[in-house]
Amino acid sequence: MYCPARASFHVVQLFPLNLIAWKPEMIEVLTVGIFIAACVMALLSPAWGLALVSVMFTLEQALQAASSMFLNQLSLANICVAAAVGIGALRAISKQHRPLLGYFTFEWIVTIVVFTWSCISLIWTPSFKSGSELISAGIPYFVLYVIVSPFLIDGIDSLNNFFRVFLILGSAVIILILVNPTFTVTSGRLGINLGATLRTNPLAMGELGGSILLVSALFRIGAKSIFINIIRVVGFFCGTAIALQSGSRGQILFAVLLAFIFYPVSVRVKNLFSFLATSLGLIVLLPITLWVAQVVLGDVGLRRWDADVIAGGTEVRIANIMDLLGGFVTNPAAWLVGLGFNAFTSISTAGSEPYSHVMFIDIFAELGIPLFILFSISMYTTARSSIWLFRRFRDEPTQRATLAVLFSFFSYQILLMNKQGYLWAAGSFFVVVLILSRLKFRTEESDFELEMSDHNLNTTAENQETHLVKLS
Repeated sequence: MYCPARASFHVVQLFPLNLIAWKPEMIEVLTVGIFIAACVMALLSPAWGLALVSVMFTLEQALQAASSMFLNQLSLANICVAAAVGIGALRAISKQHRPLLGYFTFEWIVTIVVFTWSCISLIWTPSFKSGSELISAGIPYFVLYVIVSPFLIDGIDSLNNFFRVFLILGSAVIILILVNPTFTVTSGRLGINLGATLRTNPLAMGELGGSILLVSALFRIGAKSIFINIIRVVGFFCGTAIALQSGSRGQILFAVLLAFIFYPVSVRVKNLFSFLATSLGLIVLLPITLWVAQVVLGDVGLRRWDADVIAGGTEVRIANIMDLLGGFVTNPAAWLVGLGFNAFTSISTAGSEPYSHVMFIDIFAELGIPLFILFSISMYTTARSSIWLFRRFRDEPTQRATLAVLFSFFSYQILLMNKQGYLWAAGSFFVVVLILSRLKFRTEESDFELEMSDHNLNTTAENQETHLVKLS
């Protein structure tokens, strides 16, 4: 939960949507209705299931702001999501061809080893209480993201369907938040009050906004799909707006940067005209983002973008890293087994920080060098899988764009996990890693089976032709 630094509130005013007199009852019906519809669709469609998981934390906040039932039962939304996605995953498994193919990959095994070792390290960590609390809170999400969600993608087509649904559902959730006056801005951060001193986590909204921005900028489905292209435009503006309103500087900066980097991956540059069109698209993206920032940010919000404020946040992260590495270097036994999960809280001089916010350094210092090497190898193999997939689909425009979005998500999650994350809250990061490895494995196997099928057909045809010649 996020505890505000000060209590100066103002109602968010964004876009022409707020010119409509949105009554609380109307917002509640729309929000709960969309949630129920998404849960039903998750039972029937793997794409909807993964999309629901991807928007879960932001949708949870929208429900808490719109309905007293979800505000009084803070875990109700997540329980409903887990149930719907779990049942939907079982249905998907029953229909998939060889569903375990590409599931138990090297990356999946390393992921399980990393999480298991973090649990074992509670034996020697100096932060047993806080570490065990973080793990206990993270176990349900570990099951949802690492165990269940990879089954929801079984090929490039299902990934394409997921991004389409994610764009629609994510944009709808963001709009529900932007028009709901219950959401207010405090100290430059969007959220609602959960109690006298607690507010919702603005980073979840910022992360969703950045993700929708990436899909809007990179996803391609053809010029004839007017509806999706309209949603892309709406999603781009709404995603940018909520990322800015949430006060999540890293989310919006990372998303814009990655949109620039992966735009040439999404759209193939074939000639001079294509190069100029691509360059124009990149050039237009930045001023549009700046214009949205001027529209949605007030004075308090703009102050969060001052160089001194940004530098202060960076200094805190660097200080956290130095504290953790200092304790690691002075303890030779930790080089092998690690300091223990969440040891940072006992080592750091910053008593208010519950974790270092830099997950890769956490793995290195708290879980040990051997495990960090294993984790690094899995990151390398994931990158290799990405390169293989790009080479496989680079001549197919729709699939190429779909992969560009997936690659941008992988990069986005790496940046976020080393800006705000810790291991047991990194479900979004690990599910992208596992989807990449599963997709590569299943695509490679599918290509091999197709090649063997063609070979067998050709062999059969040749044998039949030879037999006919002998008969004649």
